[in-house]
Amino acid sequence: MKTILKIFTFFLAPLILGCADEKKITQEIEKQIKLETETKSTTKVSCPKYILDNKQNNLNISVLLDLSDRIESENQIQNDSSYLASISKAFISHVKTKKLLMLEDRLKLFFNPAPSNTEINVIAKKLDIAFTKGTSKKYIEETLKMYNKLPSKLYHLAKSDAKINKGYAGSDIWRFFEQHVEDYCIDNCHRNILVILTDGYMFYNESKMDSANRSSYLTPKSLSKLKLDKPNWKEEINKRNLGFIPATKNLSDLEVLVIGIKGQNGPYAENIIEAYWKKWFVEMGIQNSNIKIKSADIPSSIEKVIFDFILNK
Repeated sequence: MKTILKIFTFFLAPLILGCADEKKITQEIEKQIKLETETKSTTKVSCPKYILDNKQNNLNISVLLDLSDRIESENQIQNDSSYLASISKAFISHVKTKKLLMLEDRLKLFFNPAPSNTEINVIAKKLDIAFTKGTSKKYIEETLKMYNKLPSKLYHLAKSDAKINKGYAGSDIWRFFEQHVEDYCIDNCHRNILVILTDGYMFYNESKMDSANRSSYLTPKSLSKLKLDKPNWKEEINKRNLGFIPATKNLSDLEVLVIGIKGQNGPYAENIIEAYWKKWFVEMGIQNSNIKIKSADIPSSIEKVIFDFILNK
């Protein structure tokens, strides 16, 4: 019996130890997976050191289009299309200063809400550009052609949809910042730039909120009710703590260029709108030096603004 027990122990012991070792290994693997999952949920995915070291030279440009009733004007469509062409020119101008092996640059369009028209989404996908070290020179040149041709088509499709649906889908800029800007527009391996094409009035019915003297919207009507159209408008804004409700925070790694501000309520309207936006950006963590807000102007004038901002001149 003892002999049998010894033989049983001889063969079983390694199995028991093997199971114990396997269980220990499994626990270690599960622990490592959990640790990696927690890390990924709290930090952005890292990039190769040579990319990170060149961060300020890696452009990540996002463009948020306001497809509200502001595009009812054919002139506005032409201007926006020209602005987009200028953004692509500045982007390509930057790319051409880099060696092909060092390319890590992006240019993409966003809407909020997303258009229901599949054709608009197809065009937006074509205008989603990513240049990496495997990118050919031919594709780089093709980008300019696409940005000269496709934006106008995109806008006209949005305008046609508005006629069919008896109204524009609108633009929920406030909610875009609350829910998407950090995930869509900020990458820790790039210099992150968000360009917003809008008239400066912000309104979307499903995101309409008020909190004391703050709101998530600003319309010509609501601006008139504030009775700010007078020389001391700046003092009044500070005294009454007027402004947009911050939609998020910690946006220190983002630069923002807003183009197309149009005031409709007197001589100080554009100044007031600009103050609202700038205050909003600063309260969400964007550095004042990384904010540029421009009123609507002819494309040739805005092109210089775009080049100076993107190329850091």
